[in-house]
Amino acid sequence: MTNTELIDLLAELTALPAETEWVEFKMNKGCVTDEQIGEYISAMSNGATVACKPFGYLVWGVEDNTHTIKGTNFTFTRAKHGGNQELELFLRINLYPKINFEIFEFDCQGKHVVLLRIPELN
Repeated sequence: MTNTELIDLLAELTALPAETEWVEFKMNKGCVTDEQIGEYISAMSNGATVACKPFGYLVWGVEDNTHTIKGTNFTFTRAKHGGNQELELFLRINLYPKINFEIFEFDCQGKHVVLLRIPELN
């Protein structure tokens, strides 16, 4: 996805009246454990399936209640599990069934955002 497409997608998601079974907003990594991120990925995939959406989304850098883009200090692509294993590898190994989520890190309104695009279950 291009930066413009990501910003447009983020605008669509933040325009929703509330989080849904297929969209979840977080501010920073400290609010969830690595295992909980795996649970969210699984839940967003299931939620997308139930809602007949092609994807679910887990987004860091957006305030939960107001959907205001505040930015995050979390960098998914540099995150480690247990000190030395890449978080992405940890999740891909341990998620079952396997979920081929995509990671996008970009700036919107000068603020860092991390967006996981999670496909519905087939």
